[in-house]
Amino acid sequence: MEAIEKRAARYYDHTVVFARALKKPPFHPETVHRLRTHLRRLQAYAELMQRPKTASSLAKGVTWLSQLRTLDVFHRYLRRRRADDEDVRRVAWALREEETKVAHAGYVEAVRTLLERTPITRLHRPDDFLAARLESLGRGHAARLRAALRGLSAEAKRKELHRLRLLVKALRYQEEIVLETIWGNPRSVAALKRLQRTLGDYCDRDQFRRLARKMRLACRGEMQKEYRRYRKLARAAVRKLGLPEARATGPR
Repeated sequence: MEAIEKRAARYYDHTVVFARALKKPPFHPETVHRLRTHLRRLQAYAELMQRPKTASSLAKGVTWLSQLRTLDVFHRYLRRRRADDEDVRRVAWALREEETKVAHAGYVEAVRTLLERTPITRLHRPDDFLAARLESLGRGHAARLRAALRGLSAEAKRKELHRLRLLVKALRYQEEIVLETIWGNPRSVAALKRLQRTLGDYCDRDQFRRLARKMRLACRGEMQKEYRRYRKLARAAVRKLGLPEARATGPR
């Protein structure tokens, strides 16, 4: 159990460092990304420890920075693609506006305050609680994934794929927390990571096409084509998992 607590402590320390590094705009994009990722990891730990209120608060912190992250990824994507200069300028302006909004709303300060009020030691549980939790972790994750797959339409819809991505991400982060224990399963983590990446690429294109349409960018037709291509890849990845009823276990 010590290995789990040490990993959680590293997550917490890194999250604090990234939150403190975001002082005022312009925010460093990679720092924003790492802060959101580590907030997600802390959220996964809180859920693993069955601390729902803390998990919910950490999830809000991620949401506060979501649009900022999306605009940054879209801006970099357009630059890589050598998109129309006016499109790039307009997305860059929207990114600066979102940074100002985040700063004025005090979201980063709120994240720092949350971390100060929630030291990682308050999330820990006794060893016997954790042992019982981990004993059923693999079966529980498999059941949740099967249920999610069973609930998908024949041709998975946008919202369904988005919900599945969030579930896969949460399961992956919890699996990573226990990697250094006897319950760790590197193959499961690798499989979840691959699926998360595919679903994440699709969700990014969904955001891109929505932004392009809302901002009336010249690239909006191209973004719609990209969206359809990545939707096809995401649906294929989900189908590759097989029918839920035919699977004895999940990705573990």
